[in-house]
Amino acid sequence: MKLLCALFFVFSVAMVAQPSVEMTPRGFAPITIPSPAKPLEKLMEAATAWAPFYNKNGHDVYDVGNNALTVDALRENAYFYRNLGERFDYNIVYTLKIVFNDNRTCTLSFSVKEIYAKEAPVKTTVADFFTPEGKLKEDYLEVKPSLELTANKIVKSFADFIAN
Repeated sequence: MKLLCALFFVFSVAMVAQPSVEMTPRGFAPITIPSPAKPLEKLMEAATAWAPFYNKNGHDVYDVGNNALTVDALRENAYFYRNLGERFDYNIVYTLKIVFNDNRTCTLSFSVKEIYAKEAPVKTTVADFFTPEGKLKEDYLEVKPSLELTANKIVKSFADFIAN
């Protein structure tokens, strides 16, 4: 009986877990999450209210339409990598494009707009972390999990905020 309960718990958590954002050589693929059963106007209000709630270091909400909007914001210590044992932390300006679909889902498109070493912009892009064959470069093995963790925290924060 305990085994049956444990299996039920594992499968129920897996079923309600939202999809995760994954970094690829072309950036991050959009994900679709369920949106709460609220009127579209309330969802748009919640999405707009989430931006200042989550992004204390400033944000920009633009391209606001009937069912979509875009948020740009700074995320400090968004990812890191180590070189010769020394840790280097980077800040990003990210873009989160939010589209509420007719079928009670929401499509989220996460992208990295700018990367900063401390406060200085760097010319690195997400594609630079990968080889031409699409494999993660050896020097950047820690970048992918740390940047994906940041992206997924942002997406989870948004999903939790609009659900309440």
